[in-house]
Amino acid sequence: MEFYGYRRCSTCRNAHKYLKEHGIDVEFRDLVDKPPTADQVRRWVKELGQGVEPFLNRRGTRFRELGLKDAQLTEQEWVDRLTSDGKLFKRPIVIADGEVVIGFDKAAYDQLIARKATG
Repeated sequence: MEFYGYRRCSTCRNAHKYLKEHGIDVEFRDLVDKPPTADQVRRWVKELGQGVEPFLNRRGTRFRELGLKDAQLTEQEWVDRLTSDGKLFKRPIVIADGEVVIGFDKAAYDQLIARKATG
């Protein structure tokens, strides 16, 4: 299981803590300090199967600062943006056995935890 977030984001810290409290010890990978590669992002997009849109934090400060809130870019242009600025990601992102969970979704996390326990 992989966990991607932003250390200064309280939602990311809470989500990581939740997983740890439920016996899932995953390394916190900071999207801002070291954004994922374009290949990783394309793989996540394919695994989720909903295009790049769910990965975009359109309500975030960075989107407003860069004037991207209503931008209509191609998937490749978004991948390029995401890999150059990790603050553009909606977060956290959890990758587990080909499944992608975006945001702190306790129900989805509980399903991951249950699957991990039954292994």
